[in-house]
Amino acid sequence: MIIAVYGASSRLGQQFIVAAADAGHSLRLHYRSKPSEQLPENATVIVGSLADPTAVREVLRGADAAVVMLGHKDDARVPYIAAAMKLIVSTMQTLNQSRLLVVTSAMAGDSTVGLTMKIRTLFARRSAHDGMMEDRDEQERSVRASGLDGWTVIKPGTLTDGAVSDHAQMDTTVSLGAGSQVSRASLAKLLVQELGAPKFAQQAVYAAER
Repeated sequence: MIIAVYGASSRLGQQFIVAAADAGHSLRLHYRSKPSEQLPENATVIVGSLADPTAVREVLRGADAAVVMLGHKDDARVPYIAAAMKLIVSTMQTLNQSRLLVVTSAMAGDSTVGLTMKIRTLFARRSAHDGMMEDRDEQERSVRASGLDGWTVIKPGTLTDGAVSDHAQMDTTVSLGAGSQVSRASLAKLLVQELGAPKFAQQAVYAAER
């Protein structure tokens, strides 16, 4: 399988690259600048802006699926994820591609299904001027309205740098509480599994370690 990857430079992206390469997949990786880390032999790097239609299209060229793992930097000033998501989706539509996995925030989107009451309360108290969370909300709306028949939105608990856990799970029935977490390595493995054997097309799922 050829997988287009957006967010390759993130810590989750790096774990996904390892997991996907180990599973025998070829990768087309988007970077904003030339990466310094060593990458698998079956990886192709595309450098460019997420606002550049040519760069976004090149990442998707020939891909069987796309995985989006974009995040806001701690010092971010301008939200960019929703705009990038819209461009990725529209390009996939043009290329007649449909399989799309998008990792977002557990607090994003209009639905609070899967969240405990405490987390729902925090969800309800989100600041109306929080542009970063609004950006996440718009990202999910773009995916749901895309018309792609193979999208899946993944909402993990707090991401950690732990090892792969046999207790990690991703499902519509997973409940997230204030202490819910999942390692990036575990989530990367779950993403690869979902690509290989799709179970959650056109669904939003939560991910955590039991």
